[in-house]
Formats: sequence, C-alpha cells, structure tokens
Amino acid sequence: MTPDRAYATARQLIDPDADYTVHVRTDTGWTQPADPDHRELPGLDVLLAARRLLRARPAGHVGSTHPDTLDMHTGDGRLWLRFTATTLGDNDPGPAEPAADERAPQGLWRLLGLSGSSLAPLARCDLTDSDLVTLARTCLTLSRAHPLPQPGMPPEAALLLERLASSTEALDSGLPSAPDIDDDFSRTELLTLADTALALYRTHGDPNDLLGRPEVLLLAHLAYDDTPP
Repeated sequence: MTPDRAYATARQLIDPDADYTVHVRTDTGWTQPADPDHRELPGLDVLLAARRLLRARPAGHVGSTHPDTLDMHTGDGRLWLRFTATTLGDNDPGPAEPAADERAPQGLWRLLGLSGSSLAPLARCDLTDSDLVTLARTCLTLSRAHPLPQPGMPPEAALLLERLASSTEALDSGLPSAPDIDDDFSRTELLTLADTALALYRTHGDPNDLLGRPEVLLLAHLAYDDTPP
C-alpha cells in the first residue's frame, strides 16, 4: 500500500471530532504516557500523526482491526502506538501502569507532535496533488456561495476560479480531452486556491453544509499550518 493510499484509509478510520486515548506497546504490554495531558488526543492530531508516520523514511504502517482503533508502526519497527476512541470505555486495550516520560520509546513525542517535538503538525509542502485538487474544488464550491473578489482574498484567485470552473465542467461532463485539474494548474496556483478556500471558510463558515468531511478536514490541516509555533 502506498503512503498516499494508506493515508486516505486512515482518513476514513479516524473521526476528527472524536477524542482518542494513546497507548504505547512496551515489553510489558500496553501502557500510557505518564503526563495526563499526553494520554488523550483529538482525532485531527491522530490523523496528523498518521501523516507524519507515513511520510517518514522508512515509511511506517497504519492499520486497524476495529473501526474505532488505529494501530501505527514506525518503519524501523521501534514504535507501536494504538489510538482508541474514548467512547469505547471498557473496550480499551487495558493499559498497565503508565510509563514515565523518560522511558517512553524513542521518537514517541516527535511522532505525536507533543512537547519536545521539532516537527510542525503539517506543512503545505506535505499536501498531495489529490489534497490540492480537493481544496481547489472546495474553493470553487465556497466561492459560488460567496463570490469573489472579497477583502483579504488573493487578487489572482478570481481569475483562477474562472479557469477552474471551466476545467471542472469539462471533467465532470466526461469530455475525453479534458485534462486533470492537477495537470491544468501549477502547484503554486493550486495552493493559492487552497488558501482562498481557507479564507472563505474562516470568513463565512459552511452554514449550508456544502462541504463534506474530507474537505473540512483538509481545511483544518491548512489552519494548523497557519498556527504560530
């Protein structure tokens, strides 16, 4: 399974609105971090951890044996994490006595992006072509409800949206000569559309439920990248 495809699977398995308990596999079984603030993560942070793991070299592995549980293995085999939805209650793996932070497996905090981590939650350079196409379509959807130009939006966004509307119409109507969006637009142009989508979402929200969960999740990723360190 390629990293991009594995990440798409992780997106389907993780509820970004849920909270997940963090368990680490050690020689004595499953355990939790000693710091209470590190024993639970929101779903979006779990998904960001999955992205970091799958983009590492060597790439890690993400899998699931239960709809509300996600297992992550680093590519070097040194770290095995399990994230379980807190709503499972008694179905949690049954962690042993919490391990002290200094005894946590090497790389744990870097993977989770918690204290001591030098990794940003997500950078724009980490977005796949598929992510950018989804965000471009998101921008088009939001701009139809809130037409450009608008204050604070990139000045070139309106022209890019006109091109995008023509491209998506050709693609969605099944024209055989229609190029894919990521072929018709440069990465810089797609990033401009992504930033415009985030600006529109921050300004207007989505009161009419025009967007699906994947679109909202990607917008949240962009918002993470804008958060000051």
